[in-house]
Amino acid sequence: MSLPSWSTRSALLLTVLFAVLGTSTAFAHEGREVGDYNFVIGFINEPAVEGMLNGVSIRVTSLLEEGHDPVSGMAMDMGSEVDLVSHGGVFVSELEAGGSYEFSFDQTFEGLTIPFHAHPIETQGSIMVGHNYPAADQMVVEILENGFVPSMLMIQAGTTVKFENHMTEPTVVMSGALGDVTTGDGTVDKNAVSGLTTLQVEVTHVASSVSQIMELQEAWNSPGQYKAEFIPTSPGAYNFRFFGEINGQVIDESFKSSNTTFDEVTAAAEIQFPVQLAAPRETENAARGALDAANAAGIDADDAASSASTATLMGIVALILGLAGLVLGGLAFQRSGKKA
Repeated sequence: MSLPSWSTRSALLLTVLFAVLGTSTAFAHEGREVGDYNFVIGFINEPAVEGMLNGVSIRVTSLLEEGHDPVSGMAMDMGSEVDLVSHGGVFVSELEAGGSYEFSFDQTFEGLTIPFHAHPIETQGSIMVGHNYPAADQMVVEILENGFVPSMLMIQAGTTVKFENHMTEPTVVMSGALGDVTTGDGTVDKNAVSGLTTLQVEVTHVASSVSQIMELQEAWNSPGQYKAEFIPTSPGAYNFRFFGEINGQVIDESFKSSNTTFDEVTAAAEIQFPVQLAAPRETENAARGALDAANAAGIDADDAASSASTATLMGIVALILGLAGLVLGGLAFQRSGKKA
């Protein structure tokens, strides 16, 4: 029985992988404030696997508390709704080892529960705001290797929460539940920046420095979510550079995959079982090497054949010259005999 083609095996592997991990948007991601906006970056599907259809994912939300929508220009009141769904919709901060970040929860958050999480510890916590909870000017959340202490806070409006990184490596702490970026039904808070056509992404495979500029397309039924699909054909770190402008604000920001941001691309062999299949790049390299070797062998054979032909020709010429010498010698001998 013949084995299925590489494309068929890849499709089957992708189906099994998604069945186990689901098809939700990024599990690991990086959030950053860029001027008046918040960017949340990652691969469309994570973990990202070599040879599988994937791509760049970026969610753009506005940090303007009130004013006008940066794309449509229509007036909006950002204080009337709180984005508890998006990663970084309320707050996001990158913390160095020993660093801290403070956020004050005003009356806007009364009666709400704000989920939050951090990378790379992949743990979720929550902050409950209500008038019946203990009053305090400030409360501290310690970020440890195994989670948050405390992981649940109950505070009154007006309390400042201070996040302290007690790990020996950097971390990113942000609001939003650990997992999906959107609710899945397309409902997004009013701070989602929709309709962008002035932003592009340059994707670079870090190890090889090979890069390509790609167009971003807004995801269907998910305002503010943009993607650029491609198939990563080599494992390792990737860099996403977003450039262009949003409502006149110049954008030029780079995001690199790592253990504290978003996932690097994993070699397909790492999740293959029971037989590990050669990646397309390995097959291509092997074929290219065999072709080069064959070409080199062909050149050597041609050189040998040419040398053999030359030697044969020289042998024939030498034989002819030898025979001519014998004939001339015989004639000379006959002439000398007649004179005598």
